[in-house]
This record gives sequence, structure tokens and C-alpha cells, in this order.
Amino acid sequence: MTNFANGHTTVLAGHGFAESGPYLLINDVEQGEQHRFPVLGKTFSLRRLPTRRCVGRFDLASYTKEVCPLNVELLPDAKDTMCPACQEATGFNPSFYYADFISAQQRAYNLTPHFTYLAYFSPKHVKAGISSETRGIERLLEQGPRAARIVGRFGCADDARELEAALCAQPGILETMRASKKVDLLVNERFDFVEAKAVLDDVVERLGLEGAEPAQDLSPHYFGGPSPDWHDLQVPEGHDGECGGRCIGMVGGALVFQQEGTNYVVSVKEWESHEVELLLDEVVCTYDFAPQQFSLF
Repeated sequence: MTNFANGHTTVLAGHGFAESGPYLLINDVEQGEQHRFPVLGKTFSLRRLPTRRCVGRFDLASYTKEVCPLNVELLPDAKDTMCPACQEATGFNPSFYYADFISAQQRAYNLTPHFTYLAYFSPKHVKAGISSETRGIERLLEQGPRAARIVGRFGCADDARELEAALCAQPGILETMRASKKVDLLVNERFDFVEAKAVLDDVVERLGLEGAEPAQDLSPHYFGGPSPDWHDLQVPEGHDGECGGRCIGMVGGALVFQQEGTNYVVSVKEWESHEVELLLDEVVCTYDFAPQQFSLF
């Protein structure tokens, strides 16, 4: 059994998507370093431990991340994954438009180009959002939609947010979605890009979104190719604090593991800030296969 960090204390600090594929962001507490662990095609296990630690800070000017210099241990029920010092150093509030105070870092960040997007999760679940141009579609991929369409590009975050707010005021356009709902849709809703494109096209036409860009199938970013059929995916029962297998993809913060020819979806988004054990080339848990029932219609 090989530990990713040679016995060091490690913290799951986040997840992301690079051109080479999805990755987990792992903090090595002893070394004070952050590592990207590419997951696609790897066999590994992840165990969540009880202790929680600050995930570190993000520099909005240089777009770089670093571990918490104070190595702050968080309370078990803490709402935030950052300590107060790292929150202040980062200065980012994703709901800045509701805030009474905006940091100097965020004011400068908000003046950079942003875009507004529509994210497709199912025919009845389309969400609007915004992202910095500097991050490309990584922010969008972190949300885990199956398809998306950029509907506006702007010189600043405020203009992008104005369109987002207008979209969210329309019937059927969501502003937020729970991680648990995204997993439920992933395993229980059939994904067909042709259908997804038609849904997004209908929204664009109905709302008169001139200049909207073509719809994108996000499957290659998650799986390195087409998505598995929805009836080939299931959520394992039990093993709440551990997961493992050969990773065939990651959708948002949900890992997709294959065991004995069956694909299991495990959301680790909620594990962020927890100390973890990342065990390479080992599968420490065996999932029980649950036969799927299919509808003919």
C-alpha cells in the first residue's frame, strides 16, 4: 500500500480541470506544498479522516494557490473551508453582489473580463452563472454540468452578473444547485447531447440572447471521451468515509470509479478541508452491485 505523500498529513483542498484532465488538489501539511493529483485512469483509494484544516488561500491577482501558512485546524462543524486569515488574504466573495463590503482584491478582480453561461444538468435543470475569462471554463467544469453555452462576454464581473441575474429571474433558470442534486441527476437522468443542445438553444432563442456561442458537450473534459450511459452509473451504498477503484472520470466534485465492470459515483466535494489518506494502486473498499431497473419509456 503506497501513500501519496509518504506518510505526511494531507488535506483535500479542492478539485479542478486541466487540459490533461481532472485532478484533486492535495495539501501536504508537513511540506507546506500543494499538489495536483490527476485522477483519470488511475487506480486509487481515498479515505476521509475526521480532522479538518484550512484549505489555504488564493491570490486573485496571480491566480495562484498556496497552503495555509498557519496550518489552522477547523472546527468539525465549521461552515467555511478557509480560516479567517486565509479568507482575508484571498478577499473573494462569490456572492459579491449581495455583500456590504468588497475587498480591494475583489474590486480589482471584478474589473477583469468575465463571461456568463448557461449550464445544463437535465432538461428541467438549467443553471446560469459567471466566471472570469482568466480561468476559462474551469469554473464551469467545477460545477459539473453535462453541457453548457456561453451567452455573453463582458469587460467586468458586474456586467456579467447583470445578465446572470436577468437569466435567473426567468422561469426554469436556476441560480444554485446542491451537490447532492447534481449526483442524483448524473445517475438517474439520461444524457444526450443532442437533447441538451436543443434545450439550451430553446432558452437562447426564447430569451433573445444574441451573440450566444455554440453549445459544448463537456463529457471529454470529465471522461476524456464520451460520457458513460446513465444506466451504467450508480451511487454505492455504505463506505461513507472511503472510496476507490479505477477512476474513469470526474464530474464536478464527483469521482467516477469502476469496480468489476460497474461504475460508481462518489461525491467528494463535501470532503474538502478534511485530512485524507490517498492510497495509490489500492482499492480498500468493495462496493455491492445493485441491479438497475430500467423503464421502457
